Amino acid sequence: MAHHPNLTLEDLERLMHHTPGCPICHYGCESGRRYIDGVMYESVNDYGLRQKLTRTMGFCAFHSQEMLTIPGAKLGAAIIEQAMLKEALSRLSKPANGRGAFFSSFSSKNQSNPFHVPSSDACPACQHEREAETRALEELLQQWDAHWLALLTQAGGLCLPHLGQAIALTSDKTLTQTLKASHQRIWDELDAHLGEFIRKQDYRFRDEPILPAEATASRRAIAVLTGEPRQHGSCGEERRVPQS
Repeated sequence: MAHHPNLTLEDLERLMHHTPGCPICHYGCESGRRYIDGVMYESVNDYGLRQKLTRTMGFCAFHSQEMLTIPGAKLGAAIIEQAMLKEALSRLSKPANGRGAFFSSFSSKNQSNPFHVPSSDACPACQHEREAETRALEELLQQWDAHWLALLTQAGGLCLPHLGQAIALTSDKTLTQTLKASHQRIWDELDAHLGEFIRKQDYRFRDEPILPAEATASRRAIAVLTGEPRQHGSCGEERRVPQS
């Protein structure tokens, strides 16, 4: 694996070599985990972060659980969750829209919901992930050449959301066509694996062995169409896509 002065590209190359699936998804997942790790050890009592978390009522469900997978981070998690619980209790004690009745807060209108989080206020860790993914995608497109095409193809390509973002980010028509053509080939192969898996469910063909790539085709198709799945404490390192 080549050494890059750019750490983002170095991470992307590592991911493409060792972790099948969309490398931008995996990079974002790793960035989010590093962000949570940094919060646990350096920023638990940071005023700016606390203000953000107060607006969002804490991290999202995934990243809140992710805190518990960081070694030695239970104290930090407890401090953050206590602060958020106190915020929730404070909101409970305030009359909804001045009407004085707590249960009136359970209205269909967002302004009556004491825990409503405006759509503009994202989980800080999710926001960090999205920004990291965009930066990584921009770096990849700027350095694009045959080397990166081969690596990306080997990994299984980008997921549909990140391919769409890549096409939107570049104004290079040749690069756009390369991305489209390479993913056409990758997705055609996946389509064939799905077709074979479906065909072999027919009683007439059940004696035909299902190949590993066919057995995993449904899972891989979901990852292609929606983005790579995430597990707490892991960013896909354990996944290996069998070849036909």
